[in-house]
Amino acid sequence: MQQQTSGQFRPMPMTPQQMQQMQQLQMQQMMQMQMMGRPNMNMPMNMPMNMMGMPMNMPVNMPMGLNMNMNMAMNMNMNMNMPHQQLQDKRGPAPQTESQSKRVKRPVDRSLPSKIDSFVPEAKLYAHLLAQEKKMDAAVSSKRLDLAESLAATPKLSRTLRIFVENSATSQPTFSASNNVDDLLDFSSDSTPSWTLKVYGFLLAPDKVYPEGATPAKLSTIMRAIQVKMARETSLYADGANSVEWRKNESKQKDFDAFEVTRKGDVDVSIKIALHIDSNPEKYKLSSELADIVDVKLDTKANVIMRLWQYIKMHGLQDAEDKRQINFDDTLTKMFKTKKVLLTHLPDLLSAHLHPIEPITIDYTIKVDKPRTVSPQAYDIQVEVEDVEIKAKISRVLEGSTPASIREIALIDDEITKLVQRVTQAKHKREFMLAFSKDPVEFINNWIASQTRDLEAILGGDPQLGVGGNRINIEEARRASFYKDNWVNEAVFHYLNSV
Repeated sequence: MQQQTSGQFRPMPMTPQQMQQMQQLQMQQMMQMQMMGRPNMNMPMNMPMNMMGMPMNMPVNMPMGLNMNMNMAMNMNMNMNMPHQQLQDKRGPAPQTESQSKRVKRPVDRSLPSKIDSFVPEAKLYAHLLAQEKKMDAAVSSKRLDLAESLAATPKLSRTLRIFVENSATSQPTFSASNNVDDLLDFSSDSTPSWTLKVYGFLLAPDKVYPEGATPAKLSTIMRAIQVKMARETSLYADGANSVEWRKNESKQKDFDAFEVTRKGDVDVSIKIALHIDSNPEKYKLSSELADIVDVKLDTKANVIMRLWQYIKMHGLQDAEDKRQINFDDTLTKMFKTKKVLLTHLPDLLSAHLHPIEPITIDYTIKVDKPRTVSPQAYDIQVEVEDVEIKAKISRVLEGSTPASIREIALIDDEITKLVQRVTQAKHKREFMLAFSKDPVEFINNWIASQTRDLEAILGGDPQLGVGGNRINIEEARRASFYKDNWVNEAVFHYLNSV
């Protein structure tokens, strides 16, 4: 609705009579469409309708003035004539709970609007900083992934594990200082003679000092299994079998420095301790024939395959026509008992020549003639352990981003986003005022035409509503290009800021 005054146009609000007339015309149009059995082509086909036949959630561009008044008037008039149940449906869904509101994420766009650098020179510097930040974030993320992968494959170091063996004895009759037989056989005491075997050890570090954040490996992390076999009469003791075994993959206790076994007894006992060293990846003992070929006695299966492949390439054993086939020489034929094999079957042939590594055995005799007995020998074993210093450094780097720092960065990003939105709004205001200052009359005419066009998009462009001039072509409104104009971006911007 327009009123011409002094050669210029200004928007005027609709009167209640005009709003009622507009609603009646709209209802008549909807009833005619339903009676004719065809949809209203003035509205998008996929727009949902309410009970009154009006489109719900109409896309409204509401810069100021005409559209705002028209939209408010339409809603007020419709709500007055709407039943109570329909009025509640019109209000939309219930308010979100606190947990649901926390899941709502606002769009994060920290890029300044285009062409702003023409009148704000600092915008180029901001864009450069934003690009550098993206490069830095990508570099840091890539480096963190590399560090995480290297942490999973920490290099191994050769260290010396020193093992000690000792035992203690309690309530033994030999502890009595009296030579009287009655004193030695004191049945009034509730204590039972027993002994405890203790096997413990530690790593010998080169500098004897571990870096901050690094701890030496425990005995349980180095061993895969520990077995203790006792040479004593089973019929004389009711406290279990003469063999005790601990396995890492079956035990809940996997972090200790000492292994202890307690049994009842008042006589010396010969025992055999078997230590199974753990290795990751697992190492095997090679057969004598295979060890002579690959020139190594202990190694992982992957390394053995690589060494054997180097032997095959060096002697030209790969078939000239079929590269998948290996023609064995006399040495390999004697070992594998075949003349040729497919390359994919080579690991299966190697399995017969890879044996578990024999455990390290220690012979020891339990002494019960004194409260504590320590073996005069210490046993040094060469083991491979993770480089705790490198592992500690990598862990500190990966744990550098604490939750507090992440929250602080998120707050700063939110503040930057708000500032960018304010800059974008200021740019729109500047463009609005600049266009008005250059040609006020032409600007007002174009603005009113734009508002009229938006109103016709809402009402379906019915010429009987008195909205003349720049009407919308129905075919144009049905095309996707119509919704790619600037008015869509502005409407989306205002909608997102109102969420």
